[in-house]
Amino acid sequence: MFTEPFATLSIFDKTATIALYLTIAVLLLVALFTLLVKKLKPENLKTYAIAATGFVIGYGVALLAILLYLKLDEYIADGYIDYLTFIPVVALVGIVIILSAIGAVLGFTKKEKLPLFTKISFCIVGVGLLALLVAYMVKTYVDQPDINVTNEVLLYLFTAVLIAALAVIALVVGKKREVNHTRSIVYASVSIAMSFALSYIRFLELPQGGSITFASLVPLMVYSYMFGIRKGVVAGVIYGFLQFIQAPWFYHPIQFLLDYPIAFAAIGVTGLLKEKGVFENKKPLQFALGAIVAVVIRYLSHVVSGIFVFGSGDPSYGAVAWSFLYNAFTFADLAVALVAGCALFASKTFVRLIENVK
Repeated sequence: MFTEPFATLSIFDKTATIALYLTIAVLLLVALFTLLVKKLKPENLKTYAIAATGFVIGYGVALLAILLYLKLDEYIADGYIDYLTFIPVVALVGIVIILSAIGAVLGFTKKEKLPLFTKISFCIVGVGLLALLVAYMVKTYVDQPDINVTNEVLLYLFTAVLIAALAVIALVVGKKREVNHTRSIVYASVSIAMSFALSYIRFLELPQGGSITFASLVPLMVYSYMFGIRKGVVAGVIYGFLQFIQAPWFYHPIQFLLDYPIAFAAIGVTGLLKEKGVFENKKPLQFALGAIVAVVIRYLSHVVSGIFVFGSGDPSYGAVAWSFLYNAFTFADLAVALVAGCALFASKTFVRLIENVK
């Protein structure tokens, strides 16, 4: 996006470029006003924080809606959208939004019915998501050439190790928190939606899948930090399914697991250091180290997939070297996320807001 002359960019890319710099300016202004209010009128800081948060959320939602509309319009014009699959996706997203709204209302009016409604909602969304995945897998598998897996035994072994590692971290390190389930579901929905929308703003898109985005992982990382590893991993798995729907690279069932649900479940590990109480007084460092651990696990998941399923994408490299090199894009994506995330956690107002969420 940023290596081409501005005049040659598509309407979406032009808007995204302007939106990037505008967003940076807005965040700087909010930070500046925060410092001014804190220094000149500290008694109004709480009121200002609420107003600023509302403004940022409203700005973000409006911007994401515009970008999504432009991207969809671009896809339709280029013939990328197949209405037979696109309409069911939109319908499923609509169902999720409606169920989340109903759940929020029940949380305030009839809390005793919320657990049953939550279970029913998960079943409805789960069935719809599985149906979409099966349809996409069948479609993409038919269109792809045959792929010879170099060593299925090692592929299954490394996949099992990654799943076991995530399970141990989530179940042993992760704590079972007493939180408001309605609030956690609503925050999960918002975080997944924000990450999914931000994933469309790409600095670089690689030819065999993978991209460097505008901090698309940050909402999921913050959610994991707020609500814990267990809920973060679940949100990551759901986001992984959405990533597959967005860019369905399907060559092998295990490759699907590695590149989507397992890879993005790893992002839920971001809250690791907070769960253990390490660097409690250094929130940016606590967040950053947890994010690094999460992305390293994601990187290893992509590497295993690359070695055994995709093989070497360049005759100058072997499959192992090529996979380690190619999937290093995850660290560039991490760098962008760390800049944005640490900037948020450097704000005492932001930290206070997320710490008070129960």
